[in-house]
Amino acid sequence: MRAERLLQIVLLLQSRGQATAGALARDLDVSTRTIQRDMEALSGAGIPVYSTRGGGGGWSLVDSYRNRLTSLTTTEALSLVVGQTGGVMADLGLDDPGEGPILKLLAAVAPTARDRAEHARQRVHVDRSPWGEAASSDPALPSLQQAVFADHLVRLRYGTSRSTVVLAPLGLVCKGTNWYLVALRGTDYRTYRVARVHDVTVTDQAFERPADFDLASHWRETSVRYASAFPRTVVRLRLRGDAVQRAWWVQARERTIGEPDPDGWVDVELVLEDEDHALGVIRLLGGDDVIVVSPDGLRDQAVRIARAFAEANAIHAGRRAPP
Repeated sequence: MRAERLLQIVLLLQSRGQATAGALARDLDVSTRTIQRDMEALSGAGIPVYSTRGGGGGWSLVDSYRNRLTSLTTTEALSLVVGQTGGVMADLGLDDPGEGPILKLLAAVAPTARDRAEHARQRVHVDRSPWGEAASSDPALPSLQQAVFADHLVRLRYGTSRSTVVLAPLGLVCKGTNWYLVALRGTDYRTYRVARVHDVTVTDQAFERPADFDLASHWRETSVRYASAFPRTVVRLRLRGDAVQRAWWVQARERTIGEPDPDGWVDVELVLEDEDHALGVIRLLGGDDVIVVSPDGLRDQAVRIARAFAEANAIHAGRRAPP
């Protein structure tokens, strides 16, 4: 969101020539303090913005500056067109603008850069919605969004706790189809899954956002620490038939799927959370099209489950299970 706002500021200054921090804050629905921080960020990125004091003053771009994006690389063009997230817009209660903003931006840039971006747009499309799953509902999201944009404290319950906590909401992150709240609880940075947030009250009390906090950087660092703390179970399988296709549906941290041998068997390696998760995956993949190569303990559990399944169904059918 901040990147979009920075671009909007540059385009507004280009069209108006000059604008006060208050006017920009009203146009972009943020605080003047946020505009001041954005101007510092633009200046630090090499965008030549400057302020003029006095009654007729405000923020401006130097006269010689033209934002033509002439140095847009192929990678940057690709990132421009694959970053569209209509589902995210809907979650935030906003109309999906579709390709309108992208097309407007492409029309404004230099021809060479426009050609690169259009080339990428015609060849890559990103759909982040999962197959066969209903969209998640996060009732707390609108209130949290309001508090995040207003820099106001919130009071809420989390998970199964009956007590409430007061947080300074710093930002919202959408990872996959799940929303997370990044907030300060006292002086500690915390992350909360929005689906587990209940009874949100947006207070009238404003808070001072940490000047050195950057949401994207914080999330990257937190994600690395979180992932490194996860238990890991490496599962090696041999699959054939429909089980190979189902292996692509498995939620795995890593997966390696080889080529079929002459008999149709495929070597597959999955990195999963733990053996309970792995057992669930084996059930999903199916029966005689799955061979557990390792770990040994997982294979033994799979054998016990298969025998118990066969015995239960044989008894129900009135005949003995195979040995």
